[in-house]
Amino acid sequence: MKKIISFISLIMVLAIGSVLVFTSLEDTQEVNDTFFSSQHIDDTGVRMAVKSGKGQVLDQTFYDKEHDIKVQFKRILTDDKETKLLLTYHSKKTNLKNYYIDLWEGVSKINLIENNFFGDEKKSLENVGWGSRYYSETENKVYEALSFGSVKEYEGKNIRLEIEDLTIWKNSGNGSVQTTWPLEFKLKPSATFNRKTVKANKEFTFKGETYNIKKVEFSALETRVVATGSDITTYTDESGTLYEKRSKLEELFFNPRESGKEYGYRANTNKTGVFLKSAGKKVVPIYSKEEVHDKDNYEMVFAPVKNRQNLLLEVGKDIEIPLTK
Repeated sequence: MKKIISFISLIMVLAIGSVLVFTSLEDTQEVNDTFFSSQHIDDTGVRMAVKSGKGQVLDQTFYDKEHDIKVQFKRILTDDKETKLLLTYHSKKTNLKNYYIDLWEGVSKINLIENNFFGDEKKSLENVGWGSRYYSETENKVYEALSFGSVKEYEGKNIRLEIEDLTIWKNSGNGSVQTTWPLEFKLKPSATFNRKTVKANKEFTFKGETYNIKKVEFSALETRVVATGSDITTYTDESGTLYEKRSKLEELFFNPRESGKEYGYRANTNKTGVFLKSAGKKVVPIYSKEEVHDKDNYEMVFAPVKNRQNLLLEVGKDIEIPLTK
């Protein structure tokens, strides 16, 4: 009887368009994924976390049969504000060059599936910036570090996520691929990190504008500096549309940003800009989190810092603001 049931179950699985395969190695020592710690990933926080073995290894494979895409979920990290999901996807038949999991401007979504009295409830998680992506033409493979809202509250529980739809970006515009890539696992303590907040209340003047550094947030994924300023505000045009104009501080923050085909956005430390300085060394911005601030605060995101004592904010050539003691 058991053999008959197993055979019927196998036929049911093969009858659907996609097959999910679990090859979990969560209880083993985490393996350092050399690609996600390389310069191809332009999020320094991800690179540092993978190099040091942080996060929960997932090692789950999903095959999207309809589109011939093999998805490999690699690792997850989450703190109080953000989740990083590292995955790859490749294909022998489908050219993936223009295929994106675009949670920011595209049609793609990351959903959390919760079970309640009425059944499964789907909740879309907000993007945090636009993540980090690299396409290998020789492999026809995409390496993706998705960035979305925190799932830390589910530590110790089974969690179900799904990636909904792919965004196709071309010069002529964007399209979409309707699909669902599911992921289910138990969120372990190795995946979760605390975020420590230190009040700063440091005021300075730059180019005639007054700014106040309200606080600094420390995490294994990033260092976030929250500021207000006399030119940090929103505007409403004649049609009633609300929009933002870059402050002078924000313009300086992005001044060192450079882009490249192989390595995404990175900071040229020889240019003037806004940097953190820890133990005498510059800490670079993470430019993929450009849109994390709200209408009242400007939030500058930098790489994680190991030495949090005597941390400085370097603004241009002549201004240094002590943030911690």
